[in-house]
Amino acid sequence: METIMKRLFAAMAACAVMAGAYAQGWPEHSIKYIVPYDVGGSTDTLSRIVAGQLQARLGQPVVVENFGGAGAMIGTERLAKSPADGYTIGLGNTASHTVTPNIQLKVPYDPKKDFAPISLLAEYANILVVNPRLPVKTLKDFIEFARKQPGGLSYASSGVGSSNHLGSELLARMAGLHFTHVPYKGNSRGISDVVAGHVDWMFATPSEVISFVRSGQLRALGTSGLRPEELLPDVPPIFKTLPGYEVIGFMGLFAPAGTPAAIVDRLNREINAILAEPEVAEKYAMLGMKAVPSTPQALGQRVEHDYQLWRRVIAEAGIKAQ
Repeated sequence: METIMKRLFAAMAACAVMAGAYAQGWPEHSIKYIVPYDVGGSTDTLSRIVAGQLQARLGQPVVVENFGGAGAMIGTERLAKSPADGYTIGLGNTASHTVTPNIQLKVPYDPKKDFAPISLLAEYANILVVNPRLPVKTLKDFIEFARKQPGGLSYASSGVGSSNHLGSELLARMAGLHFTHVPYKGNSRGISDVVAGHVDWMFATPSEVISFVRSGQLRALGTSGLRPEELLPDVPPIFKTLPGYEVIGFMGLFAPAGTPAAIVDRLNREINAILAEPEVAEKYAMLGMKAVPSTPQALGQRVEHDYQLWRRVIAEAGIKAQ
């Protein structure tokens, strides 16, 4: 028995040495960066900012590949099932790792077991905007007015299970209100219908609504984050009127589970250095996002926290996949 144990420990030690040697020579060729969304959106733009910086630091091409569709499941599954050799990384976010797995009946990956967290990339909040014809100037006015509407006000979202759908349902439950949900395929049409007065209100990102707020076509009442947004600094956090309300989405970088720890650590160091660059922070701000470096452990904890939060909200609201 003692001989067997010695051989086992020797084999484990040899594997550790081989993994370390492999990581020391990494990367020897190009790296794939999977984005589970189509080209052109904020997730794609953010990923290309990161990929360009990472390529410069690693000395090898970092190639962004977009696999959109199915609520981010297509690209996320592709990342989960890629070789764990350090040559495939990818973006995961609130939707792919904490919302979709709680709504869809069949998800082809486990958000907590099939990935090696590398680092948070960004956080973002949404802005609650209303049609300016509503007789409300503040969030307190909005809540009081909504309580007096027998049929309830209507709100738009970018689809069932989207961040602005869930954020709206959380607000409704915390404020004791009832609203009528009007889902769209993306935020653009929803914003247009709020501007036109066909829908009363919605949550959207600062970069999506700033021009409408400045022109007076929309009125901003609050941000779902804990502090005013850089693009709309005069808009107060919702929690100041509705204590405990906080909805902050995240974007993070992941690798397939089993990726050598030394490679994950190297990527984490590089990403943290990239996110500390003022140029990157400025580009993020233009997207309405904040650069947020982290440890791999912190990203894993964030996935777990948000997974449980949205699991509860989805169950209480009775939200089903469509």
